[in-house]
Amino acid sequence: MVINTVRNDIIGRNETYQCLALTMVGNIGGKEFSESLAPDVQKLLISSSCRPVVRKKAALCLLRLYRKNPDVVNIDGWSDRMAQLLDERDLGVLTSVMSLFVSLVSNNAEAYWNCLPKCVRILERMARNQDIPQEYTYYGIPSPWLQVKAMRALQYFPTIEDPSARRALFEVLQRILMGTDVVKNVNKNNASHAVLFEALALVMHLDAEKEMMSQCVALLGKFIAVREPNIRYLGLENMSRMLLVTDVQDIIKRHQAQIITSLKDPDISIRRRALDLLYGMCDVTNAKEIVEELLQ
Repeated sequence: MVINTVRNDIIGRNETYQCLALTMVGNIGGKEFSESLAPDVQKLLISSSCRPVVRKKAALCLLRLYRKNPDVVNIDGWSDRMAQLLDERDLGVLTSVMSLFVSLVSNNAEAYWNCLPKCVRILERMARNQDIPQEYTYYGIPSPWLQVKAMRALQYFPTIEDPSARRALFEVLQRILMGTDVVKNVNKNNASHAVLFEALALVMHLDAEKEMMSQCVALLGKFIAVREPNIRYLGLENMSRMLLVTDVQDIIKRHQAQIITSLKDPDISIRRRALDLLYGMCDVTNAKEIVEELLQ
């Protein structure tokens, strides 16, 4: 009876009741709710007649149902639907859909190869600041949340084989790397560096050319020398990850003096991260210098 009542609200025409019902199902709905109501939620999401606010709620509701019961989304039928949803122009709906997409590809990326070019196009749109409403621009950065989610989704695909999509993606990543710097505004720093560090993770995942890897290391070298402790920590952490990439160890060694300086930082988390990085980059060429510093 409760399920029927909620279903009547979902399929009704009152947007307020629809949103309330979708919120309730997403927050407290169990397996029975998901099995009974998931088809209706999916219809709202792909409906062209529903307003964006309802479709946003439907996407997030379906995400919650999928996390509780993955069987509610039929992979065979959803690949093409998801590709269509990623063409959405409304950034609010698109951001909610991207959250759902990240969850779907984390479980089965192979089923969604046709969506990969769509993610690249979304990042191109963000990079060019093309058709971005003012309410989705955060301190001059076009929808940083959507950018982060799109790049995270791409990291679930083993590689990008399409030459044009790969070239377009690397152009976007290059623009992010070149356009990010440390500024005085904390909120802008947080948003721009969230995008940047996700871009760095994607560059490492795609095994980019050595020139771009060198650029990433040089950028991280700037970050580990700034006064802001959070940025220094993230710079050291990402530099440690880059040690796993071939042919960049020698480039990282150029920043050894600054990394050693981080061992004297008042923040113990930064000291630990610097120590992990030194351990990873230590070899016969620099072992003597590093060990002498540690023994002091």
